[in-house]
Amino acid sequence: MFKISIVLCVYNEGTLIFNALRSLYQNQLFNNCEILIVDDCSNDTVTLRLLQLLQRFTRFKIISSPANLGLSNSRNLGFLNAKSEYVVPLDADDTLPPNTLDIIYQTFTDHPECDFIFGDYYVNETDEGTSTLISLNTHWESRNINIKRLLADWKLLGTSPCKKSTWKQAGGYSKKYSHSIQDVDFWLKVLANNLTGHYLNQPIYNWNKATSGMNATFDRINMLYLLEDHAEFYSKFQTKQYIYNKIFEGYYPYKNKHKLLNLGRRHFFYLSLLNKLRLVNFSLKSIIGK
Repeated sequence: MFKISIVLCVYNEGTLIFNALRSLYQNQLFNNCEILIVDDCSNDTVTLRLLQLLQRFTRFKIISSPANLGLSNSRNLGFLNAKSEYVVPLDADDTLPPNTLDIIYQTFTDHPECDFIFGDYYVNETDEGTSTLISLNTHWESRNINIKRLLADWKLLGTSPCKKSTWKQAGGYSKKYSHSIQDVDFWLKVLANNLTGHYLNQPIYNWNKATSGMNATFDRINMLYLLEDHAEFYSKFQTKQYIYNKIFEGYYPYKNKHKLLNLGRRHFFYLSLLNKLRLVNFSLKSIIGK
């Protein structure tokens, strides 16, 4: 039985895959690790050749997606096939600091009550050659994650390790956000289910951020969808007036008739006077324009 499973998600990373795998070797636990490599239908010849060699000459399990379905699908395939209860997601263009797997496994065994682990991490801007340490120390109070502070200043690492049961309870990664902010959506579901986290006050991940890559896409509209989807959870920490005005003001510049009218109809009471006037004006223009 493997002590820990690593879900390595691949899409055209080429030789960068070696850096990710090399970082796994730097753990005493390596021989007791299950390594699942999930390929999201890569079309790069170098990547495809490397995957063929890894499948032929290593014990790693290669899982191929039938189509390019995005990171949500890849993560879900990895978690679904993981044999260990402890799962560590890793994107193929990123790495883990030395001994991270040893530390994560020990933390899970020392704290069986915890459902996920989060810690500090490095953001390496590969195009600019800079590196920044992101600390979550201010988001951890009295042995609990400060959710209100996290929602105001989101720093939680998307690839934070968790139990397979945590992934199941959260309903996995949503394909709605598969090519953008699937991590934020997933962790909001984890937090909404009142699952327990444990903080490690040390770097547990190296996020190599580039202008192109697995998660380079960031869509402002998707952030609005996310806020709308999780409005009830956000309302535990912010007023509904604040939430629905923020959503309305986010959609307003796009003049999306369906979204604005539907939002106004459902949450008119919570809108500010200015946004009510905007809605009325927009409604009249929509009627006249017909």
